[in-house]
Amino acid sequence: MKKWMYSKIPVLIALTAGSPFAVANTIVTIGEQDFADGSTMNIVPFMTASSGEPAPFDGVFIGSDVSGPNFSASWFFSYGPLINVTGVNFILGIYDHESAATGNQVSSFKVNGIDLTAELNTLFESHGGGSREDNVYTLALPTTTFAGLESGSVNISLSLTAPGLGLFGETAFNGAALDFSALDISTRQDPPQTVPEPASIPLLLVGFSALIALRRKVA
Repeated sequence: MKKWMYSKIPVLIALTAGSPFAVANTIVTIGEQDFADGSTMNIVPFMTASSGEPAPFDGVFIGSDVSGPNFSASWFFSYGPLINVTGVNFILGIYDHESAATGNQVSSFKVNGIDLTAELNTLFESHGGGSREDNVYTLALPTTTFAGLESGSVNISLSLTAPGLGLFGETAFNGAALDFSALDISTRQDPPQTVPEPASIPLLLVGFSALIALRRKVA
């Protein structure tokens, strides 16, 4: 009998503590994913598939491996203010960026002005990047970007550098094209704070008083 009474006290207190927070996701995408990661195709099929999508994801090849300039583009996400951002994945589909060539091909990559060039270079070097190859990369953004992401306005800028890859080896410039880009943003949704109704407060007091009295009696 004593054991039953003591075991119920923490259970009753826990029931009054409320439920844990929930996690919600906001996903915003510019352009459509027209090709799977690792797909290879000529320039014309790529441009045709992406035609009509928002710039710079509209199939336009930016720069040239042969005559230059190097690829350089920026784009803008707008989705409205958020609170309590806990994690963000930046997803990029890019074609003919040729990270398989010598050295690092990312000259500059920034999210709301925060420099993440080294982080994207690491991804590029770890996978794909052959000539006329479409690759999809997912980069977990650092917490330093969260405040800007909560504003609901995100500016992305990306520039590449040579060498690229051509029919006869490495080239003096590096052109490329964009397939799509997305942000997958996780936010913490705290439970609403409930205030007991006036009539229920005396009942709670009576209940806790009864538990205390039972505990003293058993002791």
